[in-house]
Amino acid sequence: MGNNGSKVKRLFTEIKTHWNKPAKGKYVPYKEYVDILFGVGANYAGNKTLEYISFAAGCYLMMYHYKLPYLTYAIISLINMPLNYVWTLIGWVINDNLGFLPKKTERNFYGLYFFLIAAGLAMIFGDFSAFLPETNKLVAYLNGLEGVTAASVIKIFGTHILWNGWSGARNIFYRKKLIPKFGRYKYSLYCDVVPKIIMVWLIGWLPFYSTITDVTTRVWVANLLFSIYNLFGFNNNLETCTQNISPNMRERIFVRSYPIKLSHLFQSILAIILPAIIDKCPNDWADIAVFKWIIPVTFTIFAVITMIFAGKIKERIPQPPLEKKVKINFWDGMFGVLRNKYRWIQTIVSLLDSLGNGMLAFTTILYLYTFRLTGLTYSLIVALVSFAGTPPDLFTPYFIKRFTYKQVMIFYQLSRAVCYSIIVCCYIFCGDNLILCGTLSVVMLFITEMFQTVPKSISHDMDIRVNDYQMYLSGERLESFAGVFGWFTGPITSFVGLIIPLLLLKFGFNTNWDVLFIDSSRVKIIVVPIIIDIIGYLLMTIPYIFWDYNDDKQNKVMEVLRRREEVTRKQYNEEHGIVEVAEEEKELAKSIKVEDQLVGDNRLQSSDSKYQSYIDVALSEAQKITGKDPTITGMKIYTNLNQTIQAEIDAIQNSETNIKFPDELMQVAMVAMDNSTGAIVGLGGGRNYDGARLLNRATMNYKQPGSCIKPVVSYALAFEYLGYSL
Repeated sequence: MGNNGSKVKRLFTEIKTHWNKPAKGKYVPYKEYVDILFGVGANYAGNKTLEYISFAAGCYLMMYHYKLPYLTYAIISLINMPLNYVWTLIGWVINDNLGFLPKKTERNFYGLYFFLIAAGLAMIFGDFSAFLPETNKLVAYLNGLEGVTAASVIKIFGTHILWNGWSGARNIFYRKKLIPKFGRYKYSLYCDVVPKIIMVWLIGWLPFYSTITDVTTRVWVANLLFSIYNLFGFNNNLETCTQNISPNMRERIFVRSYPIKLSHLFQSILAIILPAIIDKCPNDWADIAVFKWIIPVTFTIFAVITMIFAGKIKERIPQPPLEKKVKINFWDGMFGVLRNKYRWIQTIVSLLDSLGNGMLAFTTILYLYTFRLTGLTYSLIVALVSFAGTPPDLFTPYFIKRFTYKQVMIFYQLSRAVCYSIIVCCYIFCGDNLILCGTLSVVMLFITEMFQTVPKSISHDMDIRVNDYQMYLSGERLESFAGVFGWFTGPITSFVGLIIPLLLLKFGFNTNWDVLFIDSSRVKIIVVPIIIDIIGYLLMTIPYIFWDYNDDKQNKVMEVLRRREEVTRKQYNEEHGIVEVAEEEKELAKSIKVEDQLVGDNRLQSSDSKYQSYIDVALSEAQKITGKDPTITGMKIYTNLNQTIQAEIDAIQNSETNIKFPDELMQVAMVAMDNSTGAIVGLGGGRNYDGARLLNRATMNYKQPGSCIKPVVSYALAFEYLGYSL
């Protein structure tokens, strides 16, 4: 007990000592841990709240109110896909240059984006029926699809054009204006949070779902509404910022394991309270009040809290000043990311993980349609499973010391494959026993959640390491140009994403979610997609075998990045005449009281003024030589002061000898010099010299003393004609 008590005491002492200033070798003070807890927690909870609003079949607003055909979402995705490559290419150049483009390039991009906005508006609100003859095969085919027609496809495509024009112009403007002030990861919060709040309220209050009876019109209007909504982001920006909060990788993991993990409790509490509140609505999730009041109010509260703490969380990427950063052209960015083998490994893993795309949310089916859970019971089950991952995550630093990233990630994929295989067996062999099947499924979900938290923390750090390594290779992180891998995976994942929806359609699922209450249909809709997902988990172990980015490699990379930052910052400061004050000097300056720097008759008065006139001259000369003020900068100054001589000079000045002065107005000044070396061994600055930095008549009084003429009129003649010498 005594040993534990001493450990706790040391911990509190360390927190108190480094509350505002981090310990040596670390970058994050403990005060910032509290800011992370509340800021990231609110940001994460707000982002999770927005998951209830999406242009997807699983959204309750779309499910119960807009009631769009299930395949419509995949069709719209295919319509938008071809031009996505063009917008992505332009976005890479803008994003990885942080919005700082050559003037001509910037004008060209703005011109393109404004043209897209105009063209998009024309396509949405224009009438193109004259150009769509029914005899045309393509027009006839489009008109035969459920939820779309040839005319609505033009409007959907126009929405896509409008969205990319608007978002592209905003991207240049806000990156250039806000990144220098708020950093590359937080800036979007400051320009998006207000319009996002407005759109969240409009989504529920605009009555298009009830006033538009034609399903085709309802599809393109909903697509337009949600496109505008998606224009303004509220992602986990602060959590992304904390992933780059320190160049020290151990400190980064520590932040991830404790304040970040604890911050997720906001969302866990929300996951209990929100469904319980919704359960009080007459129609549960189907009640429009959920989207008119509950979701908007909840999101607004968390958005406000997020912005209160956003400015207190810092990103600390070793990088040159923005004015000295590497300019990335298109081909440098393209080939730069292709040189990074770790991006290839991550891309292959992501591609294999897409095998499960298109499957319905298994937990939603399990809780709502297998167990028929609602309200508080539903909330508690969800919270219990979500909480399962919290305790293991607290031991992430321990696991990182014992196991390599490669070992952890391979174990993660194998554990998921095993747990979901057990779930499949439950539905195949115990499907008739609702309680047994459902309970075993929940237990497996609980175990899966326990096993996934440590790998997820490691996966986040792997992403940051890959970006650090990219900066080492290319001089910039190239996070946007990394999207080039989507050229290879995008078409594959899009078509793979159609496999499961087509299978579900074959099993009888389209827009009627009530079919999930039928046990035989539900088993098919669950089991087949999960089996496909299990195959993906097993295949995902293969790429991780080639992961060799260890701690030693990361330390070398960070050392190079820090050195680059020092060199480029020094060059920038020299070019702009900036004098950068060392951290020690800043702290010393802070420790000096304001009253000690006031100018006036009482400035630095002291009863102890021994040798003060000599000391003042020494300090002035040191400042002239070094360019730094010795009173605020620590330094050692060596002089030729002879204490005996200086004491005699002080005694004369203070009328402590037999030399008497007629009154207080008469002044003196003197300098005693060693003739053999020229060293000043004593100095008198004047009578009543009883403070620091006063008028030193020996060096600061420019009146001509009469004896200065003696070397000219007397001594020079004696030396020349009488042969005198010193």
